[in-house]
Amino acid sequence: MQKRLVFLVLASALVSQNAVPLHACGDKLLMLGRGIRFQSRHTANAASVLLYLPAAVRSGGVLSDPKLESALREAGHQVRSVDTKEELQTALQSARYDVVLADIAEASDLQATVAASDAIVLPVVYLLAPARRPEAKVDAARAEKEFSAVLQLPGRPGHYCALVDKAMELKLKRERSKAPRT
Repeated sequence: MQKRLVFLVLASALVSQNAVPLHACGDKLLMLGRGIRFQSRHTANAASVLLYLPAAVRSGGVLSDPKLESALREAGHQVRSVDTKEELQTALQSARYDVVLADIAEASDLQATVAASDAIVLPVVYLLAPARRPEAKVDAARAEKEFSAVLQLPGRPGHYCALVDKAMELKLKRERSKAPRT
């Protein structure tokens, strides 16, 4: 028994003298200066977003990016889609929306309808159609002057959320300018 105890003490002393440092799997990224940045897409100003998706527009491909709705939901925005002008009217009367996403061709027409509900219209340009790409870029530049923000599809999910945040800032500025000064 005493021989075993001496053997264990000597073996543990020998192993502890020749110890090799072991690193966890994530440590090698930090050791080499390649740390991973984790970015949250959550927004400080969660918005209530209404997507206006008429059937005629959907066939043209506008607002058809599957990442759009999921990116907005992941950022903390509440998202609802409507298909017809009647559903749009009902949705605007039944609930409060901050941002209405609509095709650039219909955005100007919706401006008067949406203004009564105090929401911001954010026009959407679909850049993927090769035949309409030059027209779409000109339309986007024109809409940028009129609406101050234009969402271009397809794009990065973070870009979608940034533009909705910009629309929320515009809405807050508009509300501040309408508020009576004391």
